[in-house]
Amino acid sequence: MINGKIMSIEVKGRLKLMSGENFYEQVQKKPLFFMIYSIIAILFFTGITFTFVIPGLQGFKWYFLFVALLIYFLVANIFAGLFKERLSLVFIISFIFSSLGMGWRLWLEWGEFSLVEHMNPVVLIGYPCIIAFVILLMFYFSSKFKIKNGNYR
Repeated sequence: MINGKIMSIEVKGRLKLMSGENFYEQVQKKPLFFMIYSIIAILFFTGITFTFVIPGLQGFKWYFLFVALLIYFLVANIFAGLFKERLSLVFIISFIFSSLGMGWRLWLEWGEFSLVEHMNPVVLIGYPCIIAFVILLMFYFSSKFKIKNGNYR
């Protein structure tokens, strides 16, 4: 950090770490790509991780919880670059695709004994809602503290 600004770092000419300002510029330059990426991330990570991230149920692992939260944080930052102050749209998109991801996983593994504990109606309804609220909360804070013209808004 130099003079209060985050600088881009280039390592061996290949890896370039972006500051928040450059990230949101990239999101606005390629909105379709980032929208597709975020939808696929919500869809697949909700489907893959829902049996591993619910505390108290069989298969819970802290590792998967932290990985899922990291992916949802990235998705929320993409949404902050795409949708400015559209909380309801972010919630609806997150809810629909987390529900589809969870339904996809249940459809693929229908009849598996390991999913019996996860077939509780509270889990089936609550998990997509919680994921949508987590993404919405991260979106709210990301958009609130988003770097704009080198200064915090």
